[in-house]
Amino acid sequence: MKAIILAAGQGKRMHSDLQKVMHPMLGKPIIQYVVEAALDAGAEDITVVVGRGGDDIKNGLARFKNLNFAVQDPPLGTGHAAQAGIGRIKDSDDVLILYGDMPLVTVEFLTELKNFYRAGSSEAVVSAVYRPDARDFGRVYDKNGDFIEIVEFKDMKPDSPPTDWVNPGIYLFKGEALKTGLSRMTNNNSQLEYYLTDVPKLLKDDGRVVKVFHTREDISAFTGINTHAQLAEATAHMRGRVNELHMAAGVRMLDPASAFIDSDTKIAPGAVLYPGCILEGKCEIESGAVIGPNTHMKDTVVGANARVRQSVTDNAKIGEGTEVGPFAYLRPGTVIGKNCRVGNFVEVKNSNLGDGTKMAHLAYIGDADVGSGVNYGCGAITVNYDGAKKHRTTINDGAFVGSNVNLIAPVEIGLGAFVAAGSTITDCVQADALGIARQRQTNKPGWRKRK
Repeated sequence: MKAIILAAGQGKRMHSDLQKVMHPMLGKPIIQYVVEAALDAGAEDITVVVGRGGDDIKNGLARFKNLNFAVQDPPLGTGHAAQAGIGRIKDSDDVLILYGDMPLVTVEFLTELKNFYRAGSSEAVVSAVYRPDARDFGRVYDKNGDFIEIVEFKDMKPDSPPTDWVNPGIYLFKGEALKTGLSRMTNNNSQLEYYLTDVPKLLKDDGRVVKVFHTREDISAFTGINTHAQLAEATAHMRGRVNELHMAAGVRMLDPASAFIDSDTKIAPGAVLYPGCILEGKCEIESGAVIGPNTHMKDTVVGANARVRQSVTDNAKIGEGTEVGPFAYLRPGTVIGKNCRVGNFVEVKNSNLGDGTKMAHLAYIGDADVGSGVNYGCGAITVNYDGAKKHRTTINDGAFVGSNVNLIAPVEIGLGAFVAAGSTITDCVQADALGIARQRQTNKPGWRKRK
């Protein structure tokens, strides 16, 4: 089976410079969901029809090696778009027609459609979805499964026969029939466009066998996206699917409606998500980890039985049994070992923390390599930037860094060394030594009265 995905629409109602089908939905472009569904349903060759300036679509789908692209320019309707995409179609091919702005279409539906088509002897199959409140959908008319016609909503007349079957716009054609039907289209309509919906009628009027595949799948699966409101609606449906899959696999969510989880995120059974979690990109959450409430993570790995509360993480790794937050910020390049404590208002960036290290509150570590069993005090910071370059700090195993310490990088704190509170350290502190760099206290009696 081959597939043609129509994706040349500019999406003017999105009011965006980004191509409509490239708007993100749970971490993927809209069109990527359609491509993946077609591949999973058995499409071995896919042509994506793009419009003028479609390079961002090509670049966004570069990971898929079996994709081909065709250009529709100017855009003259869905039939014209399909015509632009038939360059690789042979007469003997089975050809699935899909739309790049319909990300909720399911593999199950496409597989059922394919099986229905192959079980019969038709040269085309028109899909029809049951919807009593048909609203502005086109209607599909048939007699005992034999296709009669598609009537667009705007062409409905007061005496049009009632029907509960609407047209989602998904078809399967024999290659020769599709090419023949497309070659006979006309644009004799108010829009002066070529409509793909005319092709099944042309084939039927030629005496060819055109069947209707009836489905009662939820109409949400065929939601097309033309506005940001429709994108939000489709995202809500997809979010529900993703969350249900995780819960069915053993993930506990206290409030699924408040969990936003990108499609590429992996969560092991036994993990727990509190309300208000956002997991973006390729997060990996191991069993027993507890995330949230109100935690935003991107491309972050969380080890088994770790806990992350009310925090923000980006491209970080959190070890087994480690506690993070509340209100911590882990920036890119952060790697935290096992059984660590990164407490409230702690920021870590591009640094490695060894097992059992603790920084309970109000601290900053940037561009540092911190060993195991280190105690890093309140208000301590690594001074890693000199205005031109970033420099690294090394804190060896078992060191103790007191409160309100400035470590002026590049500097090293030795194995088991102790840095006194309030110190500004500019030179290395040897193993087991006490580093103290502060002026001795002087009290001046009666100073206030004199002043």
